[in-house]
Amino acid sequence: MKSIKLMTLAILVFVCQTAFAQDFEIPKNIQLEKESDYAQYEVDVLNGINWLENTPLNEQTTKRENANAFVLAWIIGTPSVTIELHTFQVDLTKKNSVLMTTFLGGWAKFALENPSEKNNNIKGNIAGFQSLMKVYAANKGKGIKKDNKVEKLLKRSPVELEAWVRKEVE
Repeated sequence: MKSIKLMTLAILVFVCQTAFAQDFEIPKNIQLEKESDYAQYEVDVLNGINWLENTPLNEQTTKRENANAFVLAWIIGTPSVTIELHTFQVDLTKKNSVLMTTFLGGWAKFALENPSEKNNNIKGNIAGFQSLMKVYAANKGKGIKKDNKVEKLLKRSPVELEAWVRKEVE
């Protein structure tokens, strides 16, 4: 009985992600000039991050480029999310530059969904790396080059990931 519930849940999650990935549209006539402009696009940014995370890298490449540009422009300019970059994060995206946007998107998504913890550097990093690992694993060989550093990251347990992030940040 337990396995039937888990299988049903897994199918439901897959169907929702697939349907969602097809529905995302980049907003038209985007204006990112003042603080209120950024706030009005938060839902669109979350949808874009989810779409980028769940759509294979080798599909809808033009839409992916536009979605990346929209999400990055929002992240760079928004006053509501602050992302602190370090060398260790950049090193994990050298072989696959698309993973930097994925990392930033994961962090921004965490900050938007958890406003009371949006300044938590550790949890933001963890969310960013979880997103990076998800996209890396799903797209290995389909637009993602093998990277031993990311492969090691994939082998870490959640506790090990947090300890590693803490060590690198502090």
